[in-house]
Amino acid sequence: MADQQAMALPIATGAAARALAARLEAHGYQVSFPPGRDPAVFKVTGLAGRPDVEVSAENDGSAACHYTGCTPAQAARVIARLPAPGRSQVQVAGETATAIWGGIEVEWHYQPPEEQPGDPHQMTVALLAHLAVLDGQDERKADPT
Repeated sequence: MADQQAMALPIATGAAARALAARLEAHGYQVSFPPGRDPAVFKVTGLAGRPDVEVSAENDGSAACHYTGCTPAQAARVIARLPAPGRSQVQVAGETATAIWGGIEVEWHYQPPEEQPGDPHQMTVALLAHLAVLDGQDERKADPT
């Protein structure tokens, strides 16, 4: 029984990541799933400056994004677009989005409201808004409905 549950989790998690990746592609982002990696993780390419951007999506509705700029100057321009120095946490209707940054890295986490099932639409909206800030392209922030 435990073996069946352990095997089912990566498949479900991979499905959440594939669904989120498809939504991002529909909004102009390029995505790829690195071979041999966790099925919940994918790369987003095509952002200005060609940074390393890795996204993960979990079947509980949470998501994370890790951005690494190619140079300190490139990362500084991205970090300057973030809402507050060092750390930012926004909570709306029980959802939490947290960004932590320093040097050439930005780490972002999205957590849906507690005790509620994850909403793929809300996760997508939150991630699109974050990627738009990283990319400097506000027009990609449009609601993906």
